[in-house]
Amino acid sequence: MSESLAVSPRTLAHTRRISCEGFTRADGLFEIEGLLIDTKPTSLQLVTGPVPAGTPIHQMRVVLVIDRQRTILQVRASTEHSPYPVCGEITSTYGQLVGLRIEPGFTREVKRLFRGVRGCSHMTELLPPMASTAFQLLWADGDFESADAPGSERRTSPLGGCHALKLDGVIVRTYFPNVKESSA
Repeated sequence: MSESLAVSPRTLAHTRRISCEGFTRADGLFEIEGLLIDTKPTSLQLVTGPVPAGTPIHQMRVVLVIDRQRTILQVRASTEHSPYPVCGEITSTYGQLVGLRIEPGFTREVKRLFRGVRGCSHMTELLPPMASTAFQLLWADGDFESADAPGSERRTSPLGGCHALKLDGVIVRTYFPNVKESSA
């Protein structure tokens, strides 16, 4: 954080890192890999034993294999570090994602499927930024000459999806002149 934003002296107490990477595959499919790592700058004593400073308390990884329509074809989930030995037992549950499409409502469905004891809160937390990564990966080479239909639940274009890309705005008028405001 910028010094100008800090309002009081502070000491780092916890770090959560979430990273998501999108990959193209030789077979025409795509992989989204999400990683969540929690660490503390000081040693921590858990009921299951000590965790040295800087050592992951949580380290969970999820890989989604998707097609161009953002349908999930395969899921690999792993618990690499956790405070309890039973944490990794839930990873196979994430196979329920196979067949789902990453589209509006995806996060709501993820929360329904994996809330509470039905999932790992850390893996479940990874899925929304992974969905955003899927959109970014596929939009990078997308056709932006058309926008989605009004009220469409299936967003396929970034146009009309944020302030900068509003259909009557300067960016769309300048860089996507073939998009008709009424078509989105």
